[in-house]
Parts: sequence; structure tokens; C-alpha cells
Amino acid sequence: MAAFVGLLGVLLGAFLGKGLERLLDLHRRRDRQIDMVFALHAEISAGQSAADDQNSEAEAAYLLENELPAGPSDRTDFVFDALKADLSILPQPVIHQIVLYYRLAEQSNMLTDFLGSQAYSGQSPEERRRYRRNLLIALADQKVAAGEALNALETFIAESGATVPQRSRVASNQRTNGADHDKSPDPA
Repeated sequence: MAAFVGLLGVLLGAFLGKGLERLLDLHRRRDRQIDMVFALHAEISAGQSAADDQNSEAEAAYLLENELPAGPSDRTDFVFDALKADLSILPQPVIHQIVLYYRLAEQSNMLTDFLGSQAYSGQSPEERRRYRRNLLIALADQKVAAGEALNALETFIAESGATVPQRSRVASNQRTNGADHDKSPDPA
């Protein structure tokens, strides 16, 4: 009987130990999820701001008139790049919106890069103008997807009991280099 009680004690101890270990793992995972959600919120918020700047009335008019992009393509999404190999760290309710946003962001990057290609410059003026309009549509779609992704992230943050951060309003890089796209370029 003593052996049975001893065996029962060992089994109970092992069971409780595993249960406690599992609870700690779940707690660590939840903390990591929240950290990743906050990081993605900052990255997507900056991307939304940049897409908004690039699709502003002045920038859009400049692109359509002068065939120059609002700036280089933006491949600085290091947070998402770090998560792409294992999206399972993200909470399930946000994965769809996050992946959609980053796919549209990459698509607008590829469209921007194409503006410097030989294939683009070999097109007729009408084809190039239509292509630039499509780039502006892609940027608008990216901005909408960013808003949806931010809404999903903010819902998760709020439901987690954390304080929802403000959306960033970061000026895009073409403003920091002195470019003024409110007027035509100076040919001098």
C-alpha cells in the first residue's frame, strides 16, 4: 500500500509539474504574442502613413505628370520578415489581415520598382500613365489593408487588457530629402 501511495505521489507530482510547465509556456507565448502585435502595430502604422503620403493629391499628381515615383520602394518591414517563417506566434484573429497588408505592400513595392525598368520605359506614354494610375490604386488598397490590420491588432491589444497605442503619423522620406512634389521639377 505504501508503494502505491508513493507511486501515486510521484505521478501526481509529475502531472502537476507538467501542468505548471504548460501554464508557464502559455504565459510566455501570450507575452510574445503581445510583443509581436505591438511591433507589427508600429510597423504597419508607419507603412500606412507612408502609403498615405505617397498617395496624397500632390504626390499623385506629380507621379502622373512627371513619371517619377513618390520615393523608392520601402522594404524595411523587419518585424514581419522575422515572423514570416513561423506565423503561428501571431494570434489567429489577426493573421489574415496582417498577411493581406504585407502582400499588398510588397505588390506596391514591385510596382514602384518596375518604374525604373527598361520594360516600363519602352511602353507608350498612355501605357505608362495607366501603369502609374494602377500604382496609385495599389497604394490606396495598401492603405485600406493597413487600416484593417491595425483595427485587428488594436482589438487584440484591447482584449488582452493592454493599452492600445496611437497610430503613428510618420512623414515619408521624400519630405526629409527636400523634395517638393507640389510643383514641377526645376530643369536647371
